[in-house]
Amino acid sequence: MLETPDTDGRMRVSPTHLKILASALDMEGFDAGLIAQRCAIESIDALEQAGTWVDLDVFDQAMAAAIDASGDPSFGLTVGKSIAIMQFRLFTPLALSAPTLRQVFADLLYFSPLALERCEIELLETPGTARLEIEPLVQHGRSGRFRTEQVASSTMQMLRLAGAEPRDIHQIQFPYPCPEGQEARYTATFGRQLSFGQATCAIVINPALLDATQPSHDPLAYTAARTRAELALAAKGHGSDLAEQVRQHLLLALPHQASVHETAEHLGISERRLRRQLHMLGLSHSDLLQQCQRLAAERLLADAALPLKQVADALGFSSVSTFHRAFRRWTGVTPSAWREGRMA
Repeated sequence: MLETPDTDGRMRVSPTHLKILASALDMEGFDAGLIAQRCAIESIDALEQAGTWVDLDVFDQAMAAAIDASGDPSFGLTVGKSIAIMQFRLFTPLALSAPTLRQVFADLLYFSPLALERCEIELLETPGTARLEIEPLVQHGRSGRFRTEQVASSTMQMLRLAGAEPRDIHQIQFPYPCPEGQEARYTATFGRQLSFGQATCAIVINPALLDATQPSHDPLAYTAARTRAELALAAKGHGSDLAEQVRQHLLLALPHQASVHETAEHLGISERRLRRQLHMLGLSHSDLLQQCQRLAAERLLADAALPLKQVADALGFSSVSTFHRAFRRWTGVTPSAWREGRMA
C-alpha cells in the first residue's frame, strides 16, 4: 500500500526500497537491523504497511548502512542481482511477463510513481543503437556509487532474462573509475565491454533486443500484473487506500468473485463497516468488482488470440453469454465488437 508523496519539494521514495536493502542483507547473513537504527525508524515493515514514503536523505543513510553492515563497498552489485528485488510485488511480475523489453521499459516509466518520484532508467534510441541511460536518485558519495551499481546490475538481470547474449551488450559505461580490486567482480556482473570514467552511466545494447518476444512472456500473467499496477496507480491518484485494498483483493481472487463478507474478512473489518466506508467514498463492493472485471476483461480482450470462453472463465463468469451481457452493460458494445474496434 503506497501513499502519494507530500508535495513540499523534497524527493521521497517508497519504503520498499529500504525493505529490499534489509532483505538483501538478511539473505547474505548480515545484520539488517543497522538500517532501521541508522535511519532512526522503529520498523521498516511498519513504514511499508502505513504507506509512509521516506525522504531521499533517509534512503541515502540506508544505503550507507547497508555498505557498513556488509563491509562491502560494492554491495550494490549484490543487491541488484538479489531475489530481494521481489519485494517490488507490482513491478517484478510485470517485468517478467511483459511481451518485450520495449514494453518493460515503457512500464517502468509509466508506473515509476508507485515507487519513486522519477524513473531512474531512460531508453534512448538512434538509428541502429539503443542506449539505457541510468540516472540514480542519489549520485554522489558512497551511496551514489551503491545506487548506480544496484540499478545497473538489476538492469543487466532484466536484459539476461529477456534473452540477451554477451554479444548483445555493446558497452557498459560508468561515471567513475573502476573501484580498486573490483575489476573481476564488475566483469562477472556486466561482461567485458566495460568503460569507466564516462559522463553518465549507460548500457548500450543491440536494438533488436527491444522488440524480441521475452522468453518468460505470459499474456494472462501480464494482463493480471498490469491491471494490479493500474489499479494501484489509480488509487494512488485518488487517495483511497480502502478502495485500492478492496480492488486488489477482488482482482487477486478472480476468477472467484469474492463476496462482500469475504472481502471484509480479508481486510479484518466488519462487513457493515466496509459497506459504510465504501458508501462514504461513493462506491459499493459491487461497483468495485465490476470495475475489476471490466478492466481485466479489456486487458484480456486486447490479446486477439485469446478465445472469448477463456476470457469469460478468467473473470469468473459461468458462460460466454453471461460475460457477453455484462460487458455490453459496461461498455455498450459486445466483447467481439470491442476487440474489433481496438484492432481497427
